[in-house]
Amino acid sequence: MMLFNYYFGLFLLVHTRYLLAYKCHECQGMIFNYSITIDNIPSPTRDDCKIITAENGCSVSVRWFDDGTSEVYYDADPDLSFDTILAKTERKVTTWSGEYVTNRFISYNCKPSNTTPCNTVDNLKLAIISTVFPTDEQIQKFDILIIPTTEFYGSLCLQVSNMTYCPKTNILSCQQCIGIIQYSEQIDICATCPAGKAVTNFFDYYTIFFLNNQTQLDRITLACRKYGACNSIENIRRMKNTLITKFDFDKFFQSTASIIKSTTIILFMMFIIGFVHGDYRE
Repeated sequence: MMLFNYYFGLFLLVHTRYLLAYKCHECQGMIFNYSITIDNIPSPTRDDCKIITAENGCSVSVRWFDDGTSEVYYDADPDLSFDTILAKTERKVTTWSGEYVTNRFISYNCKPSNTTPCNTVDNLKLAIISTVFPTDEQIQKFDILIIPTTEFYGSLCLQVSNMTYCPKTNILSCQQCIGIIQYSEQIDICATCPAGKAVTNFFDYYTIFFLNNQTQLDRITLACRKYGACNSIENIRRMKNTLITKFDFDKFFQSTASIIKSTTIILFMMFIIGFVHGDYRE
């Protein structure tokens, strides 16, 4: 009897954890040879898509590549906080070819209910329509900082840090100045010339928008080989002033309210139709 009670208790525990676990859509990366818009976001209904349990929430994201293609992900347990939207702009140039590309990315990260996934097409639409990326013209103004060059002197890179983790400078083997600044409640800086190869010069600017308190965190990374301290605080500050991604919290929440209102109206109409139909049959 004690053995039965043990296994029955274990079953209840596992079953309860399953019922209380978050439900998320999960799909392998969907690649498209065209640019995704709010009118053609794919639903998570392919054969390789499924609803799974998760411990830390869900995410749905889209990446737009420079060649006009796109990729959409439905995923579980993202590495980001609940109720956030991550927007990222990346500009890079391959040092041996001199080819510049720009990629953009949006991710909606959420805490679902125990029965309904929150990483849906509608929520990704809300994230997209509320976000305004910097233009190509604004981005290309900073190509001068990442232009490929064979002249490089690591000793001229800015070297300063107050970040918890910042790669150490290695003048003997470094091939690229790195500058990282994170703007939130305080400003964290990592400026160094670490060991390693430099296949691309690049900068990326990502912003996390926190939906609950309508705040944001900005993080800019610049990897360059231009003569002198190309990873300077001033260069990154100019990027922040020019390349900031804008997010309209009011538009996001107003659109959310509109969707909820529309869903409520539809459910109400279905109830009325069902009631009238049932009354008619009697």
